[in-house]
Amino acid sequence: MKAGIVMSIIISLIMGLLIGYSIPSIQHAQQVTKTTTQQYLSVITASLYSQLFKKAGNELGINMAVTGMGSVQAARQVILNPSGYSIYASIDPYILTSLLYPSNITSWYIAIASDQMVIAYSPNMPKPLLNTVNNLTMTEEAALRDGNYTEAIIITKEFLDLIFSNETLDLAHDYGTYAIGMSNPNTDPEGYRALMVLQLTGIYWGLGRNYYVSLFNYANSTGNVYEVLAGSELFGPVETGKVWFDIAIYKSSAESAGLPYFPLPPQVNLGDPAYSGYYSEAYVTIVVNGQSLVVKGAPIQLALTIPNQAPNKVLAEELIIYLLTPGGHELMKKLGIEPLTPAIFYGNVSAAPPLIRILVNSSLLEYGG
Repeated sequence: MKAGIVMSIIISLIMGLLIGYSIPSIQHAQQVTKTTTQQYLSVITASLYSQLFKKAGNELGINMAVTGMGSVQAARQVILNPSGYSIYASIDPYILTSLLYPSNITSWYIAIASDQMVIAYSPNMPKPLLNTVNNLTMTEEAALRDGNYTEAIIITKEFLDLIFSNETLDLAHDYGTYAIGMSNPNTDPEGYRALMVLQLTGIYWGLGRNYYVSLFNYANSTGNVYEVLAGSELFGPVETGKVWFDIAIYKSSAESAGLPYFPLPPQVNLGDPAYSGYYSEAYVTIVVNGQSLVVKGAPIQLALTIPNQAPNKVLAEELIIYLLTPGGHELMKKLGIEPLTPAIFYGNVSAAPPLIRILVNSSLLEYGG
């Protein structure tokens, strides 16, 4: 592997330390050269972010083998095969710390991006219903644009009441479709976060944590819910109209898939750290390997790590460093992903690869504890 990128980063770091500045732009360093190695990098990631790793590998000239699945399911796979993957990426750091840390797979991770939940909907639902949905969406967008979060949460309640109304459920039955789609909470964080959105809305309105969850369960019992293992499996059904509403999907995923969506206010979208305390009032119990695990609501972060027994660690480190730089940030933005600037390192610094250790507490990577 050519050393242009790595050496440029080291030189930039040394210069920064000598003259007292933070790291200069590394974007030029990324453009100096691309690796021509014939090795491949095996990544297992939340399926919704497979494209990010494929495109990042392409930018660096790395042969990629990317496996996408729900983050819980992916963590199970890494535990079963700890030397099979160079990078593990989860859309929920809690899955990483609660499953991989105790299994001695890793003891650190980097949060590289944030996201938020939205409700995607089909452009191919019955016209009268679609008109109502589009009108509510435009009104919600205007309220959020004006910073009127009180108005936005009122419209959110109206939107959920529409989805779970008997009229909508009966209409879906008449059309032979599903009113609601969701991924399985036991395999995919998107699934349990969808339930958290419902819980937080119920809590906000004083209706109780399980008010909308009960409505969801009723819809499920009447055959109105289409469940998948990973959120990405809902893209096609929502687009074609087999499923009318995806409750709920990551904003970056809805945008990359080209699906129309209803935005949610920060009180319930799990995307604003200012509401961390409130988010923690929502919780979902999932089952992992036969054991119950309680997951609490928290701001959404895309977290990645290099397992202790990972193959091609140097190559994995190079790709991660690229994602921390302006070039990596630009790639994320093109895919509708909001990069954290700087990214945040959590856990045992001494267990991280050498160049990542050097970057901790730089302008690219701060230490979060």
